[in-house]
Amino acid sequence: MTSFDKLATVTASTKRSPAISGGKRGAKTEEIASLSCTPLDSIDAEVRARFGLDGPHEVLQTFTHGGLDIREGDVLVVGSEEYPIRAVGEWTWRGTQYRHLIVEELKRGD
Repeated sequence: MTSFDKLATVTASTKRSPAISGGKRGAKTEEIASLSCTPLDSIDAEVRARFGLDGPHEVLQTFTHGGLDIREGDVLVVGSEEYPIRAVGEWTWRGTQYRHLIVEELKRGD
């Protein structure tokens, strides 16, 4: 077990919209059934500015193993919560590639 594996304590999955067919896009379906990631954490103002992520929603980040097919526009699912993925970047730590995911926590009115 690597040091990263000890930090990646959250099990998640991803959803993706299927290709457009007949002029319509279907509902998002599961893309990656199970992946390990670090707990979702708030990002600082510098990262928010770099990715142009101003808006009314909470912006969070997580890291997962590199090489996974995760794209902007996918949805990260953790438990019963869904987080739209706003940005995906590569991150190298101790010589290994990982994925840096920036997600939104959508605020729902009560």
